[in-house]
Amino acid sequence: MDALNWYQPQALDVKDMPGVTGESNRLAIWPRGPVLCLGPTLQDAIAQAGAARRTGCPVLVAVPGADGVDCIDGFVDRADLTRLQGVEVIALWSEEEDLRAARKALAAREGKILPLVTTEDVASYCLLERHTCIDTTAAGGNASLLASVES
Repeated sequence: MDALNWYQPQALDVKDMPGVTGESNRLAIWPRGPVLCLGPTLQDAIAQAGAARRTGCPVLVAVPGADGVDCIDGFVDRADLTRLQGVEVIALWSEEEDLRAARKALAAREGKILPLVTTEDVASYCLLERHTCIDTTAAGGNASLLASVES
């Protein structure tokens, strides 16, 4: 995951939303961040990576037989997910026993909760919505009055 440190997210879509007078509302869609694609087959991992890349997220494919840039040829022991850093989403379409091991490892992690995507809907887990609301009604709708400083 350290190899993906180059990643600088950019908003994919920014929309001004309606609001009351004196209020600015903006909705932005952002890529979540690096996605670890665990397959379990190479074909599954390639499909997971494609879905994640289409949302603007960088990926790391880690399955036996993986070859190329952003790929690791090997199996990630599910217990190692407990110590995993630098990833925002994990995609794994596996059997129930394997998924259970991954869930247990992720539950034992310290820090933020990482989504484990077990369905083909990888893309929806790769996006974040950010809403910014600026209320300027205290200044009569004039934001410059909020910024002025008396000497």
